[in-house]
Amino acid sequence: MRGANVQKISRHQAAQISIAAQMLDRPARQKATREDVRELAHRLAVIQIDTISVVARSHYLIPWSRLGEYDPAWIDEVVYPDRQMFEYWGHAASFISRDLLPCFLSRMAERQRKFGPERDAWAAENQGVIDAVRETLRADGPLTTLHFERPDPDTPVEPWAWHGGKPTNRALDYLWHIGEAGINRRINFRREYDLIHRVLPEITNMEQPDIWAERLTLAERALWAMGISRPEWLNDYFRTSWGIRTNTPPGPAELLDELARTGRAIPVTIEGLGPAFISSAHATLLDDVLKGYVAKRTTLLSPFDNLIWDRQRTMELFDFDYRIECYTPAAKRIYGYFTLPILRRGRLVGRVDPKVDRKSGTFFVRSLHLEPGVRYSQRLSDDIRGTLHAFARWNGASHIVAESVPDAFRDALTGPLT
Repeated sequence: MRGANVQKISRHQAAQISIAAQMLDRPARQKATREDVRELAHRLAVIQIDTISVVARSHYLIPWSRLGEYDPAWIDEVVYPDRQMFEYWGHAASFISRDLLPCFLSRMAERQRKFGPERDAWAAENQGVIDAVRETLRADGPLTTLHFERPDPDTPVEPWAWHGGKPTNRALDYLWHIGEAGINRRINFRREYDLIHRVLPEITNMEQPDIWAERLTLAERALWAMGISRPEWLNDYFRTSWGIRTNTPPGPAELLDELARTGRAIPVTIEGLGPAFISSAHATLLDDVLKGYVAKRTTLLSPFDNLIWDRQRTMELFDFDYRIECYTPAAKRIYGYFTLPILRRGRLVGRVDPKVDRKSGTFFVRSLHLEPGVRYSQRLSDDIRGTLHAFARWNGASHIVAESVPDAFRDALTGPLT
């Protein structure tokens, strides 16, 4: 689907399309609603889960970046009681839109082959553990790992009954990966497992789509969420490996061409990057961007936010070199432990390393860095101050303390929250 009439757009215009498609372009309404959270979950299709909690965990932060003030319990409701999303390996461990479940049957089957006892030494050596845990779930589920707690040392038990670093934890995770167990809910972030057909009953008689149907469904959904994609970017959204690990077609370029051929994607060329495709659902957005539309919102992004989780795409589209440094030794960190990119009016302008002390109600700005070429202005200061104050309040803080920040920001980021 290449041709002389293909629209050319700049990287900045492509970035505006991506930001708006990700619901990050407009200032937050005064008060978000449950329905806003449901709409966001459907639009994004996948929300990555993470354990780090120096501020609100990533899967709660991602909706805040788009909606502002909201009740994090609404995300839990969407996933667990409502079952609008299910927990599986989407973009790493993730909440995934439930209507996409058929497209993940092949991933479960692939993991059965990859981690089955015929090919995996641990599974072969611990088949008894796996069988026992499966039967325990069948009889007593749903259960957390605490069900397999360490018994009285004087009481004889089977080895599989022990938990902690013991095989039962790994067996539960194994059953989840291969699609035999599902996550019923989380209790204080601890997974509660049950047999998959009790968590997602429709899976019992669900047919696996053929390879073209599966990949086209995921490609179209990813493109809608991303707004714009080059073939090189498409795989990352659902962590697929089309055209990479095997040569089995269709690959990303073929899928995007097919979406364009059938009117579901608009081919464009990004200056300096080459061919790309925009979801046809964003045709009006493309027109607006060509007329000069620029995102208005200032917000903070989780390191695992859908907009920036593909680091190469983030560099190519936003000229923003980002990596999370929590796994880097403290002495070697450049920006901080859990830096959040600052998205301001259509550009990534800096990064902040926050931490909240929930007992004292103190929100620490451990560091604040502006990107090269970003000049200080009062308007910039006001935008960042307002965003950080709103974020601190949402994290339960009552006052803010600035540590390593530029002098021009210090007064604005110190004192009681307003």
